[in-house]
Amino acid sequence: MSFSYYRCDWIHPESEEPVVIYYEVDAEGDVPRLIDVFADGRRECMSVTDLSGRKPGMAGVCSLVEGSFYDGVAGLVDGVFFQDGQDRISLTLIDADKFEVEWQAHRPSSPSRPH
Repeated sequence: MSFSYYRCDWIHPESEEPVVIYYEVDAEGDVPRLIDVFADGRRECMSVTDLSGRKPGMAGVCSLVEGSFYDGVAGLVDGVFFQDGQDRISLTLIDADKFEVEWQAHRPSSPSRPH
């Protein structure tokens, strides 16, 4: 299966929301893994296998986002900030290696690939 990798920079008023999100996206627009980075430096690595293993009835989950990732980011230009009220969002295509470095550095011991 072929994957693309993205970094989303999200500038917003102080809150509990992440300021950077790394996405692994398959050809259909499903997101099997993502990494949230918060302003305090804390990181949360999530995969669809985390959900299917912990929550009954979630075994068929194939994405961490609702709908197609590609539909949700339509109109964002690579690396250019989009303004939405006080929020500014930028999406940049990154190498798989960059995602894997972040994943391996901050994921608790587990298999490196959920597939």
